[in-house]
Amino acid sequence: MLFAWLSLLPTLIPILLVAAVLVPDSVAQRAVTRFRRGVTFAVASQFAISMGVLLMFVFSRTFAGGSGSLSSGLVQQSPLVLVDGLSAMMLTLVSFVGWVTCQYSIRYLDGEANQGRYYRWAAFTIGAVSLTVASGHLVGLVLGWIATNLGLHQLLVLNQDRTAARRAAWTKFAFNRLGDATLIAASILLYQQFGSFSLATILDSATTLVAGTNPVPVAIHVACALLVVTAVTQSVQFPFHTWLPETMEAPTPVSALMHAGIVNAGGYLIIRFSHVFALSPVSLYSLVAIGTLTAGFGVVVMMTQTSVKKSLAYSTIAQMGFMMLQVGLGAYVAATLHLAAHSLYKANAFLRSGSVVRDQQATLGAFEPKQPIGWSQIGLAAAACGAMLVIAWTLFGISLLEKPGGLILGGILCLALTQWICNAIRTGDRKLVMQSIAMAGLMCVLYAAGYTATGYLIGDAVAVSPLSTGNTIAMILVAIVFLGIFALQRSVTSANPPAWLRSVYVHASNGFYLDHLIRRFSRNFATT
Repeated sequence: MLFAWLSLLPTLIPILLVAAVLVPDSVAQRAVTRFRRGVTFAVASQFAISMGVLLMFVFSRTFAGGSGSLSSGLVQQSPLVLVDGLSAMMLTLVSFVGWVTCQYSIRYLDGEANQGRYYRWAAFTIGAVSLTVASGHLVGLVLGWIATNLGLHQLLVLNQDRTAARRAAWTKFAFNRLGDATLIAASILLYQQFGSFSLATILDSATTLVAGTNPVPVAIHVACALLVVTAVTQSVQFPFHTWLPETMEAPTPVSALMHAGIVNAGGYLIIRFSHVFALSPVSLYSLVAIGTLTAGFGVVVMMTQTSVKKSLAYSTIAQMGFMMLQVGLGAYVAATLHLAAHSLYKANAFLRSGSVVRDQQATLGAFEPKQPIGWSQIGLAAAACGAMLVIAWTLFGISLLEKPGGLILGGILCLALTQWICNAIRTGDRKLVMQSIAMAGLMCVLYAAGYTATGYLIGDAVAVSPLSTGNTIAMILVAIVFLGIFALQRSVTSANPPAWLRSVYVHASNGFYLDHLIRRFSRNFATT
């Protein structure tokens, strides 16, 4: 057994990063070269420590007989820090994205008058996110959550001359204050019900309550509902998404940090409290409904955008909706894998958004005539994707039928891969079709491998949601929505799209005017 202070190691550098905000702007700007290098080095060091913690966890689980946290045979846990597979994985992810973003910003902001201020608040924000993830205490989690959003707000208003960015930042500020209030209220209710601010104690008690026969107190259902509000306001769920596309005027590194890390926090919050949510299935079903609506809305609007950054913004909205759909179905392992993959992809996409223009050219002409494709070809493509998915999951010993939401999530993956192969078929290039099929098979294998690895890391940190009639009904509704999206994509890419699609295209390209409605209420914030 190592010393108790070792479990505090993941929080030492985050505390220093948060303290960087105390450096005055004038001092940071005067010594900007050393300051930005110091912040970047600190975040890189945090990434190295996080990797070490993650490897220690794997060692603990594999060789030392650990079962779910570093306290199992290696490290005595501090009551202030919760180090398990979930927090170790998320801390490593946050640190890596933060390090890459800071490194990219050195060249991107070189010569800018406000780069000292940028690095102050970037350090503060990355440190706050890290403390939120590593916190084992409700008060620490709440403070880290609030600090994260306040730090991001300062980054979004970095350029005071950009009215749209300021307006979006203040709209987000209002949504976040709602989320902060509901998180505080939920924390108070959880403390009253479980008699402790310790996350480990709350989660263990919730697990015991799930296994018991006593009725679930109403206060727990209310706490879960409040946590849902906190999560959906943070992770740009409909209708709290309107500010995100307007933040495109913010510096590219800020967009990368926000899209790749901070908006994922809502999903992390639900996953972290999965044992509590097991007591309130109604709250999970509400997440299925909200996530499905958000994912469908994001996909439809994304298909109409001609701006690369706005397309990426609506892509984030759709992905966050899908993540909420996954956690609502109790598929916490799949949601965690999705969160990590989306973070890495979106960070890369924003940091190379200039070259992404070339990659987007094929999607901008959605209504241009293409080679027609019949239902028989679609059926063959779908069958091939389904077979490859079953083979890949069988190789890794995973049964889709036994996993929460496994059947519907596997079906959605098949639809996505089918759409990809169909796009290749429309080109008439047989070589491209074969390459697409091969890549689809590889993606099935990589997804199964990633799912297995993620389950190994976080399996003991999340609840196991039993299959129920409610889940079956939810999956049927989700299937209808995603089949509708697939049909819409087929209509859009057909040689002769229906006439009504053109009018829908105009409305969708404007986000169905929901952002204009919100903007009326936030117009005055632009001058704040």
